[in-house]
Amino acid sequence: MRTANAGSFTSARLTKHGMHATPTWAAWKDMKRRCLKPEAPNYHRYGGRGISVCDSWKDSFQNFLNDMGVRPDGMTLERLNNNGDYNPTNCAWAPRSVQASNTRRNRRITIDGISKTISEWAREVGMNRSAIRHRLEAGWTDRDAVFTKSRRPCR
Repeated sequence: MRTANAGSFTSARLTKHGMHATPTWAAWKDMKRRCLKPEAPNYHRYGGRGISVCDSWKDSFQNFLNDMGVRPDGMTLERLNNNGDYNPTNCAWAPRSVQASNTRRNRRITIDGISKTISEWAREVGMNRSAIRHRLEAGWTDRDAVFTKSRRPCR
């Protein structure tokens, strides 16, 4: 027999954090989906290549919230080491522009111990990223590809 208290208990148990359907909760659910559900569209980029979710976060949104805090506006969940798991020491809230720089598709080049994507170097020196990419493909050194001034022929 169901009592009035049973419904209240279930409701309280399911809403203890009060953050269902918030951006923070959505980030937690999406993280789990990418890593744990083979039918998810991006599973092959996450769980399918060995990226997992720490035990503390896997079954507890509250633990995730305690570790990460509320997602700031305009931020996404970022793994600091793109090959590492989702856990408190490898995750941070970051703007999409930072996250876009940390994908496996980006080529990082290192000059004087400073490692940046081709796009980041191009912005820093005021050059088109395609020019740097073409120079690297032609066998130029990283330094020359980034810092050599354009030598356009005179017309």
